[in-house]
Amino acid sequence: MASPSPASAFASWDAARALSAPWMSDTSLGTLQRLAPDEVLFAQGDHHDCFYLVRSGCIHTTVLRSDGSQLLLEIFGPGAIFGEASAFIDRPRHVTATAVAETVVTRYRAGEIQALLARSPELVLGLLRLLGIKHRILIDKLSSFASSSPEARLIDLLGRAALGQRQEPTPLLRLTHAQIGAMTGLSRVTVTRTLKTLAARGWIATRPRGVEITSPEAFIALLETR
Repeated sequence: MASPSPASAFASWDAARALSAPWMSDTSLGTLQRLAPDEVLFAQGDHHDCFYLVRSGCIHTTVLRSDGSQLLLEIFGPGAIFGEASAFIDRPRHVTATAVAETVVTRYRAGEIQALLARSPELVLGLLRLLGIKHRILIDKLSSFASSSPEARLIDLLGRAALGQRQEPTPLLRLTHAQIGAMTGLSRVTVTRTLKTLAARGWIATRPRGVEITSPEAFIALLETR
């Protein structure tokens, strides 16, 4: 079997497990913060100098559109670092971050971390590599929107979730068909039709509150052979 590509091997909530290991292991840094399901960590337009590491649980980041609707931009799971752009360049948040399960994060203040980074090159390296992977995932998403079939787009998204399950079992994705459509650039009707195809293969099961991945190995195998 071919080696996984960077984008498939380092999904935003899987990535991070290897690349953020120094951050995960150093519990002397930052402040722990516990979030209840549906609790907002920060809102679009907020202005503060913090960034975050997900230790357990799941965070959704959304953007408020001009018509008042919300676009689900990204999902972050254990090991993911997020919010660093606004923290380090001192700009208002461009997304709202919300916990979708019981979630524990570590909160870091950019000013406190900058002095420490000079003495801890492994933290710097991990953070830089994570930022690189996040940009690579974004580029792959944009490329997928332009050229990939609906099925390929859903396999990419669900495959990333399957990779994340290797580290922390989260079989039920709390994503509506509309949210999946927003993350894959597909209409709700197309998402529903494509999910039915994947369900017929026994790879997923659709539930009232989300999508359950019943055969994660099928998605991972497809990603690793691309």
